[in-house]
Amino acid sequence: MPAPTSGRLPRRLPRAVALRRRARVGWRRWQGSWWSVLQCGLGAGVAWVLAQALWDQAYPVFACVAVVVCLGVQNNQRLRRVGELGVGVSIGVLLGEAIVHVIGRGPWQISAIVVTAMFVARFLDSGILLVNQAALQAVFIAAFPPQQGGGTGRWLDAMTGVAVALAIAALLPQDPRREVRGRARAYAGQLADLLDDAAHAVRAHDAAEAERVLQAARDTQKELDGWAQSVTAGQEVHRLSPLRRRSRVEIERQRALQTGVDRATRNLRVALRRITTALTYDEQLPVSLAGAMEQLAASVRSLGEPAYEGETVPPSRAGLQELAVQLGPRTLGAESLSATTVVAQLRSAVVDLLVAQGVPPSEAHRLLPH
Repeated sequence: MPAPTSGRLPRRLPRAVALRRRARVGWRRWQGSWWSVLQCGLGAGVAWVLAQALWDQAYPVFACVAVVVCLGVQNNQRLRRVGELGVGVSIGVLLGEAIVHVIGRGPWQISAIVVTAMFVARFLDSGILLVNQAALQAVFIAAFPPQQGGGTGRWLDAMTGVAVALAIAALLPQDPRREVRGRARAYAGQLADLLDDAAHAVRAHDAAEAERVLQAARDTQKELDGWAQSVTAGQEVHRLSPLRRRSRVEIERQRALQTGVDRATRNLRVALRRITTALTYDEQLPVSLAGAMEQLAASVRSLGEPAYEGETVPPSRAGLQELAVQLGPRTLGAESLSATTVVAQLRSAVVDLLVAQGVPPSEAHRLLPH
């Protein structure tokens, strides 16, 4: 007699499905970083040639390393990486040269140099790259035989790499709007799907479904943070490159949108938690709440879309304004504490999304029924 099964799906996905998913994820990563990879490759070669020509260095390895570290495959925090690397290398070279001159080279001298360099760097700033570079450069000075140019030569190599990295970031910038738009569309679709699923759970009075939606909503923070990081990277590109200044208005608009969606998501998580609790304890929630969430899902899904031809207001904003006037506890038949709480959180989320699209807060609040 076959053993009874629990009815659950197997924990491990079939190998073919897992491979396809991994391939899709890898392809998306490649699409988002191919330009940065080319920047690193070009910068490493240019830094090598320049360091050899300017400082007569036979093997200016650290010039190439500095370019790769400063540029990396992510556009965000490039200016900070440049600053941390430059300061860290300077600290390491100066301390390494000074300490080696006084106490010489050896195992215990290396330990003393590393501790001193890391203490000084940590005192100056909390940046991990700064601290690590200070220690590494101090080790190079103490552990390797003196080379042409000594510590000064290595410092010049690093500064050459830093300069090349800044030049490439300024002259060959990637358009940051593509990634920001992609992340915004992806997250809006994900949040809209969760709202539709929550509406279905309310209609079906399904506590298990509501719990699943709540957990999925809690797990969206990674996508929200990624969206915020892409906006920050876009702002940094504008500071570095005059070639991308014209897209500054759109990036600032995306910053406001991301902030508003983040706030709305937090309010919706509270609403979903209350829905889950109510359904778990067999409380009745009005079906009108499901309708309101479906309307909200439609508005969220159209976030960022331009106004239709002949219209002056974008579809998302128009849908939110239409929904706002319906979000009254009496209008929706919310009589219990749970239902009233859900309505309150939906009201807050709608206001957050309207403000994120340029509606003054006072105007957004006036749309809500008292």
